[in-house]
Amino acid sequence: MQKKYNEAETYLNHSIVLADSTGYKQGKYSAYLILSDLYKATNQYEKAFTSLQTAYSIKGKIINESTESKIAELETVYQTEKKEQQLKLQKAEITKKNYLLWGLIAGVGLLILSGISFYRRRQIQNRMALQNAVMKQQDIATRAIINAEENERKRIAADLHDGVGQMMSAAKMNLSAFENEISFKDETQKISFEKLIGLVDESCKEIRSVSHQMMPNALLKSGLASAVKEFIDKIDNRIIKINLHAEGLNDRLDSNTETVLYRVIQECVNNVIKHSGATNLDISLIKDADGIAATVEDNGRGFDTTDKQKFDGIGLKNIRSRVEFLKGTVDFDSSPGKGTLVAIHIPVTH
Repeated sequence: MQKKYNEAETYLNHSIVLADSTGYKQGKYSAYLILSDLYKATNQYEKAFTSLQTAYSIKGKIINESTESKIAELETVYQTEKKEQQLKLQKAEITKKNYLLWGLIAGVGLLILSGISFYRRRQIQNRMALQNAVMKQQDIATRAIINAEENERKRIAADLHDGVGQMMSAAKMNLSAFENEISFKDETQKISFEKLIGLVDESCKEIRSVSHQMMPNALLKSGLASAVKEFIDKIDNRIIKINLHAEGLNDRLDSNTETVLYRVIQECVNNVIKHSGATNLDISLIKDADGIAATVEDNGRGFDTTDKQKFDGIGLKNIRSRVEFLKGTVDFDSSPGKGTLVAIHIPVTH
């Protein structure tokens, strides 16, 4: 039996050496516990106590190392969490700074955009103010030109009627009076004298006609429709047949509107007679709640509206400028061989 104990002791000591060399403390602790029991069984109490003390010492080291390991692990976890928390705080701070930065950039951007928008609005307002000022000056200039033209027409009409017309009438009366006092050599001389009186009479009529065209009494007394009718009635219908349709013009229009529209229609009719070779001309004047619509349509030769030289002629320019003066619109619809339609619309001023 003692031999087995000795062998066991030898194996245990070898195990202790091996565990010690490998650092396997748990194995070394177990070997010393068994060795303590072995010594106790063989009545070697002092060795048993020493082995037990050594075992407990190793156990203490194991516990200390485990505790230190756990503490280190906890420290690592703590430091890791601390670092993660710091990273989160840093990220939050960076995010906050980024938000502040982007907010600042957005604010500056909005200020810049607001400034640009304000600048552009001011530019548009200034441009519109300039355009309005130019248009106002153009209106003033156009009104001044039209008023000057009308005043000049009135003056010339008055001079023709009261001056030249009266003198021609007096000349006719004197010639007629002389006819009874003059002894003609022959019938031919008398006929020539009568032709002279006839020419003077025709001149008087022509002067009165021109005077009335320049400032028709019908326009002053009865309004636009009557003046246009009087004007076209004086045109020889053997040259061109003119039809007039007027509607809604029972009430008088503003004097400027009547005068300008009358001149525009005069210009259109004269253009048709001079240039179109038309045999038929339709004039329409209609007033409704939206304004006044006037059309002048002929069956003449027409013209190419893309031909800038013809389309920008003085006659058409005068028509456009007069209509624009009344804040109206004018459209020309024509093509070679298809006649011409002039469509005018003047808004009503309420």
